[in-house]
Amino acid sequence: MDKATLLAGIAKLAKAGEQAGFTIEQLIALLNAGVGVECLIEPIAWRLEQPRPLAPIVSSSGWPV
Repeated sequence: MDKATLLAGIAKLAKAGEQAGFTIEQLIALLNAGVGVECLIEPIAWRLEQPRPLAPIVSSSGWPV
């Protein structure tokens, strides 16, 4: 695998991890703890598949509806 392909894959993993709510530091800590990339992808994918909670609708009085 060439260096450009490897760097692109790492960037995609980092971006997906951040979108799932992980920090880069958390991802690095998991990898340093021995978690394999395949195992790291599972919680990232799971978090990305979860429906986002809807923001509450606030009436003009300021109270949630």
